[in-house]
Amino acid sequence: MKPLHRLVTGATIIVAVSTSPAFSQSTTDESMGERSLSAGIGFAHSTQAFQGHIGLGIGAFPEYEGADGFGAIGLPLLEIEKPGAYFVRGGSINTNDGLASAGVTIFHFSYSGTSGRGARFTMGPLVRAYGGRDEDDNNSLEGLGDIDRSIGIGGFMDFDAGPWSVNLAMAPQDTGDDQEGLLVTLDAGYTASVNKALTIFTGLATSWGDDDYMQGYFGVNDSQAARSGLTRFNGEAGMKDVGVYVKTSYALSQRWLLDAQAGYWRLLNDAADSPIVDSKGSANQVRGLLGLSYRY
Repeated sequence: MKPLHRLVTGATIIVAVSTSPAFSQSTTDESMGERSLSAGIGFAHSTQAFQGHIGLGIGAFPEYEGADGFGAIGLPLLEIEKPGAYFVRGGSINTNDGLASAGVTIFHFSYSGTSGRGARFTMGPLVRAYGGRDEDDNNSLEGLGDIDRSIGIGGFMDFDAGPWSVNLAMAPQDTGDDQEGLLVTLDAGYTASVNKALTIFTGLATSWGDDDYMQGYFGVNDSQAARSGLTRFNGEAGMKDVGVYVKTSYALSQRWLLDAQAGYWRLLNDAADSPIVDSKGSANQVRGLLGLSYRY
């Protein structure tokens, strides 16, 4: 499916989904308060307000995934979200998330205890934009060809319990030579509000790529080996990386936010063993970003 068709299809899915009847149950104990259970199709009920900010960040990233050299990159910072309903996010040092992602809830399950604390599970379709890779990004990529920018339609599952969150997402993307590969991402994190101005998110991340993904980004086929001088290498499905990162947001005023991100990733398995990483680059990947956002 072409990128434009994917985008139109994804937008149609998101626009078509709206809240639908859901079943709910609640019990009350005069000494302990009320417990509630809710599940159904459509948006989950949430007391959290709409959140939105947009801005610009400047980051230091490896020149390609697996490189040991760095380049400066400008990224739009974007977060539009109604918890339990929909989100649009972009601009992150976690490059597994692509350039931007958008999702909408079509199924939810939530529980609220007598203490007021609760947990929520949501899932739905996901549209994700990927930046691709150009062979002129680094001399080590010469002869491997370009991987075009692309848009993939997949799905997501989110679990939130207070400050804790877990996200599982997957979407296909272009991997060169008219192939598409699948990348599955898993993130878990904790959000701490240090004070009224400062919020810190600490996250753990990992990803898994199928055969086409690993071959497209880390493999070297016969024709690529002949053009580049690299040893032929067959990338196979497996865990691609694991990382830890921190995101901070500091309110300079009621509207303006200072954003900072830093993280470390370690490439694994065939991603680490690839000739463009093992002999030409590094399996250790460090990234950082600093930006300014306007909150509305």
